[in-house]
Amino acid sequence: MTFPKYISVILLTCALFLLDGCAALEDLSNSIQKPKLSVENVRVSDFNFEEMELTYDIKVDNPNALSVKMLAYDYNLDINENTLVNGNQKKELAIEASGASTFQVPMRLNFADVYQSVQNLRDSDEATYSFLSNLTFDLPALGKTNVPVSKKGQIPLLKTPEISLEDFEVTGVNFSSADINLQLSFDNPNSFGIDVNALNYDLIINGDQWADGTALRGTTIEEKGVTMLNIPISLNISQMGISAYRLLTGGETFDYHIKGNFDLNARHELLGQTTFDFLRSGNLSLPPN
Repeated sequence: MTFPKYISVILLTCALFLLDGCAALEDLSNSIQKPKLSVENVRVSDFNFEEMELTYDIKVDNPNALSVKMLAYDYNLDINENTLVNGNQKKELAIEASGASTFQVPMRLNFADVYQSVQNLRDSDEATYSFLSNLTFDLPALGKTNVPVSKKGQIPLLKTPEISLEDFEVTGVNFSSADINLQLSFDNPNSFGIDVNALNYDLIINGDQWADGTALRGTTIEEKGVTMLNIPISLNISQMGISAYRLLTGGETFDYHIKGNFDLNARHELLGQTTFDFLRSGNLSLPPN
């Protein structure tokens, strides 16, 4: 075989290999499918009366005979067609061949931002959300590929309750002991009732701590209304001194501070346990006893 013919054979062989390689790559590209995405669950993973954390469980199904890798995702949350939360996050996740994996996308929603951005929601009890996320994958033969997933639904809108001291009543007093009753009003503007697991409180009079304790276990707060809460307290006057006796028998003005921490359960299917702190202060003068 002459040298030119030898070169021709080599070139022809290389061309055949390249054609076979291109055909194989085209076959692989045609056989690779995008992962299938679904929002399996939407839950309130944390909340108080000022903000809420929504967590979306996204399931990734890989229909391919090869493993695929997720590189990152972005997210967007609209409330009544107004964008409130958006961003992006790097996250590597390997999904095995013909396998599935689930990961979480948490987003925190501030209710003050909601009411400022969508003012007609101030008096609403719930809102429509629209969640959109684009997941970026590194797919065999296809390279970086974006796949979207979305979800719509309803979420509750929370408002902060108001706590007030309605009455400071002395129900009994002598030189050794005294009984008082603090009456608090709990104004709940929300569309769901609230169960009180416990209230931990401190009562401070003229800078001195008079009492602390736990009360109101098993109490129910009504929805969209005011519930009166009574906290009976017994005091040891013999230890507190004559100044406490004079104050309780009337005629003297005093400063009070009531600090409280409620452990609560919201009666709503998406909500659950939370806490609520309050501090009320002012001055009082009791009628002569």
